[in-house]
Amino acid sequence: MMQPILGISLNIIFIYFAFWTIRPINFEKIMPFTPLQAAVLKVILAVIMGYLLASFFLTMFNWITSVPDVLLR
Repeated sequence: MMQPILGISLNIIFIYFAFWTIRPINFEKIMPFTPLQAAVLKVILAVIMGYLLASFFLTMFNWITSVPDVLLR
């Protein structure tokens, strides 16, 4: 029952964390982007990174909680 709430919460938290992490990177200096394109790129990268981080931690959580079930079989 708490699994969807935990998943949504972790996704939002990790997307924010990823955006906070890549915010100082100046993509305009690295590649020829307009400021709007650079901002959209930051948002897309933050969503991808946040989703991957949240998926990793949710998978690890599921594996760790299922270990006792596997050992008791």
